[in-house]
Amino acid sequence: MADRAEYLRRVPRVPWTERDRLSPRPVTDYYRLVARRALSQSGERTLTTTLLIPGSAHIDSCFSLTFEDIHDLLSVLIGSVTVPLDFFVKSTGKGDFRGDLANQLPLLALDPRARVRIMLLTAIGKHFSGLWEQVWTTEFALGKWSREDHRLPPNVFSQLTGSWLSTYPLRTSFARRMALVELDVLIAQALGLTLEELLLIYRVQFPVMQQNERDTWYDAHGRIAFTSSKGLVGVGLPRKAARNTPEVTLTFPDGRIKKGGFGWEDVRDVPDGTAVSVTVSDDTLPGGPHQRERRWVAPFATANREEDYRIAWEFFANQPKPTGAA
Repeated sequence: MADRAEYLRRVPRVPWTERDRLSPRPVTDYYRLVARRALSQSGERTLTTTLLIPGSAHIDSCFSLTFEDIHDLLSVLIGSVTVPLDFFVKSTGKGDFRGDLANQLPLLALDPRARVRIMLLTAIGKHFSGLWEQVWTTEFALGKWSREDHRLPPNVFSQLTGSWLSTYPLRTSFARRMALVELDVLIAQALGLTLEELLLIYRVQFPVMQQNERDTWYDAHGRIAFTSSKGLVGVGLPRKAARNTPEVTLTFPDGRIKKGGFGWEDVRDVPDGTAVSVTVSDDTLPGGPHQRERRWVAPFATANREEDYRIAWEFFANQPKPTGAA
């Protein structure tokens, strides 16, 4: 819109007035939950949400919600990224996420175990530092993974403080997946579901996710070396090398180096400790394309969501529930 003043005048305002103000503030002054309006009933996930930072806006292909209580925002966001609530949205059969569907999402009382995980998943840049400070509690630093795995960062919880740092967010695919698995369990338990009901929802309603889980391979550091997911095009190596496939370099533990047009099927069974690297053109940042090295280290392995659900369920069920539920 050419007239900036008119554009700002038309920005909707929240229905409440803060104590230090005479009139309601624009919705763009707040952190907001934003959802993609188009609901895919046949895709891996149906409901797609994230957080908007203050000052940002969106076009009508999205639908956003502003909350007076920041903890209510986190509660709805946490539920919206989990399998149980995604199943609920699927079951409505609707293809458009608007206010009528948003108003049906539950507002759950969730403790710091859930809040710290959604913050580690979402607060990926300094623009979320204000939100981090608002929701921070010392119990964030007492968190633990539900299982031990060398692909998970070991000190991710104990390093946390009340001031956001760029080292906090979960940045490897395996760690982010595990945090989502654990949120699935925490939400299921908050909703009063049983473990078998959670497993049934996953088995019956999420066939695409099951297929992707079976054929997504992580390296020793939790990076995706190969995936069949159509939503992750360009992530990892291609299944088979083609003419335009960048040259791949194999660096074996004994120092030998081998280069060639290798695909995933050529490198999957290399010896443990072998580094697989490829240089690609990256055009995702300001300044235009630049060369970037992608590197994976064997061994490569898949993950089992049902097994992780069982382990996480027992872990959280037997763990004393922290104080500070909001």
